[in-house]
Amino acid sequence: MKNIHESEEETEAVASNKPVQIRSKTKKKKTKKKTEGVVVRTNNKVRSYLNHDIIIFILSKLPLKSFKRFECVCKSWATLFQDSYFKTIYTNKFISNNNNNYNDDDTYLVPEHVMGRAHFYMLPGQRFEDRVKIDWPSPFQEDSAGIYILGAASINGILCLNQKYTRRLVLWNPTTGEFKVIPYGICEDIPPNRQPCYNLHGFGYDHVTNDYKVIQFVDSFLGGEDEDEQNEEWVEEDPSSDEKFWMIYSLRSNSWRKLDLNLPNCCYGFTQNRLVGVYTNGVCHWWAIAYGPENIEDEDEDEDEEEYLLSFNFSNELMFTTPSPSYLGVRPKVAVDRCLVLLNESIALISIDLKMTTIQISILGELGVRESWTKLFTVTSLPCIGYPIGVGNLSNTVLFRKKDDKLVWIDLHTKMMEEIDVKLKNDVYFAYVGKYKKSFLPIGGMNN
Repeated sequence: MKNIHESEEETEAVASNKPVQIRSKTKKKKTKKKTEGVVVRTNNKVRSYLNHDIIIFILSKLPLKSFKRFECVCKSWATLFQDSYFKTIYTNKFISNNNNNYNDDDTYLVPEHVMGRAHFYMLPGQRFEDRVKIDWPSPFQEDSAGIYILGAASINGILCLNQKYTRRLVLWNPTTGEFKVIPYGICEDIPPNRQPCYNLHGFGYDHVTNDYKVIQFVDSFLGGEDEDEQNEEWVEEDPSSDEKFWMIYSLRSNSWRKLDLNLPNCCYGFTQNRLVGVYTNGVCHWWAIAYGPENIEDEDEDEDEEEYLLSFNFSNELMFTTPSPSYLGVRPKVAVDRCLVLLNESIALISIDLKMTTIQISILGELGVRESWTKLFTVTSLPCIGYPIGVGNLSNTVLFRKKDDKLVWIDLHTKMMEEIDVKLKNDVYFAYVGKYKKSFLPIGGMNN
């Protein structure tokens, strides 16, 4: 047993970061120990006791957000994704997590026809063995043109349907058939000489107040009560002076209100699936392109064009942005497009080079942190590739529409393309898929 003096000496040594000398009454045989497998602290320096393979194995198991934070430990960790071996085992782990998360969720398909009708199909099974057509709720029975399902996912069995040109918004549970029509938001801040334009919507759930919410972006353009006077005495409009704002609807209060969000007053453009967006964990996301006012008329200038992820949190009602990956560079005007999807509950950005028939998939590790983007997948030599329409029931497959209107999926594990037994009609100009999980909860049932 140690005496009091020995304990005090050890305490002082630890506090001053000095080696601790332990007195022992018995002599121990001196043996030469190998430092491998043991942490040795000498003069504040630490030698790693783990060999390289074990370190690689541990790091490959980390979520991307955690891994990106550990890159600052040493230079070799910061460049691990440049190592083909590590990248392979990390992506394989990422894909296997997706497959392990597969449950009873169904995939739905919404094709939009040129003649102005959209249809709703459930595609159950991992390979979409059956296709079941489900009628829209009664507000869309006569007119089903231009219907988009916000967020590309259900929330507690509820889908939010948006008919863009009529501004109609409807909450719908396909399992029970129940629906609720959302009242129109009144824009009192739009001047009489301008017309409102509703460019963007998002649907989400506020877990703090147990409330379903819908957000919409309101822009405006010249035209209205004083339109004739404007035509007689036309004055060039300053795009930077446009009135742009966001409104939010609460199911609990059944009302709209204006949000005070601090965003640049510039011209926004969005990717092709902007009317759908991506929803996960209480946050809705869109891929946005912002144009500076001096760049709107001159389309050849790219200096003021900025791409970023635009995200809205439904609980704290804050909007924030994440700049695009630095390795993507400036997006060309043609032959390149972006699309957001959800892989393993992570935001994934698909960059499609139609000219080079190549796709790149980048995963975001942490919202708001540009450096947390990581390019995990690259697939080349894809014949007749078209626009991606979503993710399959097995989340390691990304669905595309080919130029011959057939649907194919690309297996991210094998990087092979395979046709599936679903073909769109020739008059379908836009289609997308999303996730649906059955629920018998009534709309607003969680608010009671």
